[in-house]
Amino acid sequence: MFLILDFTQSFKLALIHNGKSVNKELKIKKNISEILIIEIDKFLKKSHTNIKKIKSIYIITGPGSFTGIRTALTFAKALKLTMNLNVFGLSKFELINFKMGLSKIRKTKCIILHFRNNEFFVQSFKGNKSINSPTLVNFDNEKFRYNSSTIYICNINLFKKSLENRIFLKIKENFHLIDYNLKELPEIINNNMIDKIDPKPLYINNYF
Repeated sequence: MFLILDFTQSFKLALIHNGKSVNKELKIKKNISEILIIEIDKFLKKSHTNIKKIKSIYIITGPGSFTGIRTALTFAKALKLTMNLNVFGLSKFELINFKMGLSKIRKTKCIILHFRNNEFFVQSFKGNKSINSPTLVNFDNEKFRYNSSTIYICNINLFKKSLENRIFLKIKENFHLIDYNLKELPEIINNNMIDKIDPKPLYINNYF
C-alpha cells in the first residue's frame, strides 16, 4: 500500500492499493504542518486502513509551493525514521519526462508546466537527464527561445491557457500535450529504477 503526497499547488493525497487509488484534496489555507497528521489519519480511516499498513510514501518534489513540498517531505521522513518506511520523490518535470517515454530520443525535450495566469515552469532534458535548472517564465513579458529541433511537452493547463499562442502553432509538429495522474507515480519510479531515498524539494531560482 502506497501513500502519495502532492503539495506543490494544493494539498492532494492518494492511496494506492492493489492497483486501485483513492484521492483527496485537503481544503487547507494555512498551518498545514500543524494539522497534516490529523488530516492524513482521517483520510486513512475513511479508506478503512491505517498508517501501519503503508509500505512507501511518494512525494512530488516540485515545482510549486516550497513550504507545501517541504512539509510533505518532513512528514514522510519522520515516518521513515519511526516506522522504517521507504520514501521516494520525483519532480513533475521528471514524472512527465518518464511518462512521455522519449528517453531514447536524442532530441532536447523542453517540459512546460502551468503555474498561474501566463506563468510557466520550464526545464529541458536529454534522455532522462536534465540539462538545465528549472525556471519560472512569464510568456507575456519574457522572450522564450524556440527551436525547431526541440520537442516541447506541455501539461494540460497549457492547452486551456496558451495553445492559441501563435508561437506554439509554429512548432505544432514538435508539440505534445500530456499530463500525469498521481496513481502513475509508483509505477514510473519502479519501472525506471529510481532510488531516491532522501528526496529534496525542487528549488526554482526565480520563483520567489
